[in-house]
Amino acid sequence: MVCTVVKCPYCGFEGEFRLIKTWRYRWWNVYFYECPKCDAHFASYVDPEGKRKSFAILYKPRVR
Repeated sequence: MVCTVVKCPYCGFEGEFRLIKTWRYRWWNVYFYECPKCDAHFASYVDPEGKRKSFAILYKPRVR
């Protein structure tokens, strides 16, 4: 599945990202993405009600 996100927090790529996993954490909807440009992984936390500011958590890139 491919989803759009505003921007990759690592390389700044804007476009379509690969959605790896979704889940709920308290009031947050969490989307775990992979960037097609730099292969980095990050989680985007979104408040569906719009009461809280959304944010992203960076994950350490894998060593290849």
